[in-house]
Amino acid sequence: MALQACPVDEGLSAFFLQQRRSLRRYLLAQGCADSDCDDIVQDAFLIVRRRWATISYYDDPKAYLYKVAIRLWHRHAARNHRGGYRDDHEDYLAALADPVDAVAGVELTGMLIDWFRRLPDRQRDVAGLRLIADLSEVQAAEILGVSVGTVKSQLNAARKTLRRLKDRDEHTGCDQPE
Repeated sequence: MALQACPVDEGLSAFFLQQRRSLRRYLLAQGCADSDCDDIVQDAFLIVRRRWATISYYDDPKAYLYKVAIRLWHRHAARNHRGGYRDDHEDYLAALADPVDAVAGVELTGMLIDWFRRLPDRQRDVAGLRLIADLSEVQAAEILGVSVGTVKSQLNAARKTLRRLKDRDEHTGCDQPE
């Protein structure tokens, strides 16, 4: 007797394949260490999987996924900030070259990640959700708990700041971020 895939599992698998790379890029741009991104993405999808029967009927399961991932990232960052957790392999991983996501539409270079990390928190959150995760203004507003107008103004400010950082780095002729 052949095993047949459950339609729920197929829907979740398709959702995972569509969202995992953009979620990983979003977390990287938010300041998440490369060695931690995959763990947070996996944990977020495990949470979504447990609730998939309900979430799959949402108008926008992608927004729910990002909300879960953001909460996991903030908990992880707070734990690291308190000194409660540190990977033994972090030095080893830092010495390795960053892997390139061949399927990604945008490669996050070290300089671009540095520019994102220099944005004020709210601008970084909005720019990450809109530019990297490709969420709508309404979705970003819902995830962050702010108005659509705030998303628009913060995205505009983030674009200006990113442009200023780019121009400054090009003007100084820096090959590497500060």
